[in-house]
Amino acid sequence: MARLVLTALLALFVAGQQSHAFYYTNYIKHSSSSASPVTVVDDMTKKMAVFFREDALRVGQTLPFRFPAPVTAPLGFLPRHVADAIPFSSATLPSVLAQLGIAEDSPQAAKMEDTLAMCEAPGLSWEAKFCATSLEALVEGAQGVIGTQDVTEMLSKVPRAGSPRLQAYAVRAVRAVEGSTFVGCHQKEYPYTVYMCHSTGPSRAYEVEMEGTVEGDKVTLLSVCHTETSEWDEDHVAFKLLGTRPGGPPVCHVLPYGHILWAKKNASVSA
Repeated sequence: MARLVLTALLALFVAGQQSHAFYYTNYIKHSSSSASPVTVVDDMTKKMAVFFREDALRVGQTLPFRFPAPVTAPLGFLPRHVADAIPFSSATLPSVLAQLGIAEDSPQAAKMEDTLAMCEAPGLSWEAKFCATSLEALVEGAQGVIGTQDVTEMLSKVPRAGSPRLQAYAVRAVRAVEGSTFVGCHQKEYPYTVYMCHSTGPSRAYEVEMEGTVEGDKVTLLSVCHTETSEWDEDHVAFKLLGTRPGGPPVCHVLPYGHILWAKKNASVSA
């Protein structure tokens, strides 16, 4: 059964998903891992507000963004019993590739390998981290990290068709989300839906209403500002873009469409 489901999903995976690698790169160096920190900053990334300072979250400020239309699999998560029956580790990747008929030297295999490497790489000393291959595992993982079953998911809101044009977005309203630590979940590239989740550590979260200055499209973005970065790798792309260093000012980023921020249930959102 698992093989039939995975084979059906393969065509969707080959089409690819919108990657947002810069929104979660490893905080620390791993000498033997392919999930090492991103150190190459391309021209598009330099133009976008991939990372920004907390003082940019003020009404009237502008930040450059683009929001490609998300590519999602119609089947979404696999049923838990199916997902749990499929090996999910770097050691078992060759057998999964053979089962799916994916060549080991293909771009699809490389994406799967990168996802597994990121899931298996250790985090910081304070960081709780897990990968979820089913909806049940996603919810239970967030509950375990936050320490309560009363959790709520928060997502950024962008036009369904996306807004792929790079343009300046003006901040119209900023609302703080109650709490000091959250769980961020980022969808990774795999034949079926996989989320890599991690605790944010000491941080502040905001719900930010913005409006495109060119096309006038309106978005509501969740933003997380990491207030403790002293353990981050000095080569982390955020420091390259902001001209800062570990232990410096808070590093902020938005959560793209489809990525999830978990908080305690009924956490207040206030201006």
